[in-house]
Amino acid sequence: MALGDELLLLAMVPGRRRIRIRGEDRLRFALRASELVDLGLAGRITVGPRQIEVTDSQHVEDRRLNNVLRSLSAATPPPSPKDWLRRTPRSLTIEYLSRLEDQKVVRVRRWRDPGGRARHDILFVDLSRRRALLDRLDSVVRSGSAMPEAAHNTALAMLVQAAGLARAAYPGLRGITGRRRLAALSAPALFMPAGARTSPDADAELAAALTAGADALTRQLLGELSNLYADFTTGGHSLAHGLDPGSWSGGGTAGTGHHSSGHGNGSHGD
Repeated sequence: MALGDELLLLAMVPGRRRIRIRGEDRLRFALRASELVDLGLAGRITVGPRQIEVTDSQHVEDRRLNNVLRSLSAATPPPSPKDWLRRTPRSLTIEYLSRLEDQKVVRVRRWRDPGGRARHDILFVDLSRRRALLDRLDSVVRSGSAMPEAAHNTALAMLVQAAGLARAAYPGLRGITGRRRLAALSAPALFMPAGARTSPDADAELAAALTAGADALTRQLLGELSNLYADFTTGGHSLAHGLDPGSWSGGGTAGTGHHSSGHGNGSHGD
């Protein structure tokens, strides 16, 4: 699964009567940022303060990420991270929902209300896959550091924090410690520059350097997302303004037969 797939799956919180998507107002921008992180981890792009540079335009296996890479390659001049995130399509969350459908992770009922607006009921989410994903996230959060072998999971944890999904991953009073650890993991002080990471093993040094680069990229995108969210909420204007929040009806149930366990999956009321 791409980072965006995992981010959306974590945002789906089963309740007693319906499955909600948390953080909808921020989520599509975080999904857009996750694509840059995926391409950065794959060594296809570098993200600077002023522009996103394609360093390797070779085909990537994921079709959506490949289309993003092609768009970045064709952009003249190369877009800045800020402009790229601001141009996030309103349909992005729906597109990722369709991806999860294709992977049999969710089942969705689509319909139109009397006003003609498209609605989406999430009828089923694979709670076992969500729990496994939460376990991976928790392994990074509990370690309190960005490990070379866990660059993908570390990036996911930071995006969860940026998208305001900490309570979806660590709900209620029992999740306080997890939420605090997640916030601490995203703090810049915990990330060492590449030069500070040393190892006698060449492969370990390379892995550490790549991870440091991923950390820097993700932290930079967190800053861009924070500025974007702040711009949309300045002057009391809701970030959700114009995002068509009515596209979700909030209907459906988990429908899996799984019981609540782990990080409180299924413990949310309506």
